Amino acid sequence: MRDKNVPISGSFIIEKALQFAKALGYDEFRGSNGWLEKFKRKHGIMAKVISGESKAIDDNDSENWITETLSKILKEYKPENTFNADETALFFQCVPQKILTFKKKKCFGGK
Repeated sequence: MRDKNVPISGSFIIEKALQFAKALGYDEFRGSNGWLEKFKRKHGIMAKVISGESKAIDDNDSENWITETLSKILKEYKPENTFNADETALFFQCVPQKILTFKKKKCFGGK
């Protein structure tokens, strides 16, 4: 999930830990907040603020993709299969402002 820039929360880690514990037969495991804090400290995980987008793509490459590749793709769609994406920004704002990551890893928003 980290390589795909998917935000991971503490509750997600606890949920997965509970699933692993159940699969391994550890019925007494509870996945408390105390356990989570110790897990994060042991593995060097901390909450970091997402700081915008990473400037990993050349602007010329983006422009070329829009004018060449995207225009070819759009020609294959019929008008009835074209939809409006005005509300996409609303869903983008639902992404958490902080994510859990390793101490030495830089934290950028996705593109």
